[in-house]
Amino acid sequence: MKTLEEMSVAEYEAVVERFIEEAARWDGSLPVKTFFEAWAALERPKETVEVQARVEDDRLVLTAPPDSPLTVEDNRIWLEDGRQVVLKLTSARASAGQFEEPNSPQFWALRRTAPH
Repeated sequence: MKTLEEMSVAEYEAVVERFIEEAARWDGSLPVKTFFEAWAALERPKETVEVQARVEDDRLVLTAPPDSPLTVEDNRIWLEDGRQVVLKLTSARASAGQFEEPNSPQFWALRRTAPH
């Protein structure tokens, strides 16, 4: 099968003509099997996807089971629709209003002075 860029004008016009003819013959019906497959996909219960997190040195590392619909790498989760969720670590003092980025010198200074 050729791409549009590879087709001559005559070939392109023939493809468009064939499409118009087939569309004119279509009665709007949908095969029963296709209808029920689409309905089942819409009605399928939403599944819970487990993601595990661990801290390695100063990094958050996420993992998901191999059969998961998610793609996970380091601190990023790619959702099925292409969006990304990025998780960032903050110090415990962030909740007290002393937010510092995890890779900043201030973060590590706070970490060294924080009671354990």
